[in-house]
Amino acid sequence: MDEIRHTNIQRQSADEYLRRKYDIPATLPKTPLKDEPFATNWREADGKETLDFLADVLRLPAFDFQWENRDALKISFAQTLGGRLPVIATESHRDFRQMEALMSAREDAPELPLTVNAFTIEARAASIFRHRVLLLNYAPYSNIPAEKLGLPEREWLERSHRLRMRHESAHYETLRLFGGMQNHALDEILADALGQIAAFGDFDADRQRIFFGLTKGGDTCTGRLSFYTQKVRPGECAKIYRAVDKALDLVADELRKLQKAKAEDEKLLTALAGTSIAERLVTTEDRSGAKRP
Repeated sequence: MDEIRHTNIQRQSADEYLRRKYDIPATLPKTPLKDEPFATNWREADGKETLDFLADVLRLPAFDFQWENRDALKISFAQTLGGRLPVIATESHRDFRQMEALMSAREDAPELPLTVNAFTIEARAASIFRHRVLLLNYAPYSNIPAEKLGLPEREWLERSHRLRMRHESAHYETLRLFGGMQNHALDEILADALGQIAAFGDFDADRQRIFFGLTKGGDTCTGRLSFYTQKVRPGECAKIYRAVDKALDLVADELRKLQKAKAEDEKLLTALAGTSIAERLVTTEDRSGAKRP
């Protein structure tokens, strides 16, 4: 999740943070789950101009926004394990911010950094209150330039969109299947892992270090992972960065084996969500006989 909003932060230790995981039910319901009721309200979007649909069908307020690229505003659906979700795509960061304001019935677009280009939002406008919508902007993922990944710019934008779509879908899946989603390193590893597979066909630990702003073997962060440790006690973030750095290689090995066994998305999701970062490190250390870091 790109958006970070914290109020009245209650700090926790790095050890507590690294132990977080999801409780996976012994028996999961059949997936994909049935669409939530609000999804039916968006069916008429097909073939309609986006802003006309939002105003005429969903009756969203007609704020006096000046859209940079109105023709690029598109509505589609994402099929997730948790059911279908409406998706609104933009091709301008200003349009992205204004669309978020429209969904939330605010006349002023929020100030957001250029690195924020995706939301799984729960709409607050009265006419679509509690609708969940994926809002995605076409932009390089994690604000990483194409040349850093050795890709042409247009190709990287297309891969970024697929990655971002699968990432946000994964958050919705943990919400519906496991009862929650958080701005947490575990959730971001999970969502980015599935996003990488959707965009590249595999999960690469070094690629993820680039997305997170981590250096292999280091204990500092220059990227978005630092946002997800804002609830951690001052001075303990370095321990989390070291743990995440080591866990990424373990996740890559785990996913490589699951993909080789042709595991479906439900299996990938539960494997990633049901094991904490701390448990992954302890299991590996126990096998090797090494001391815990």
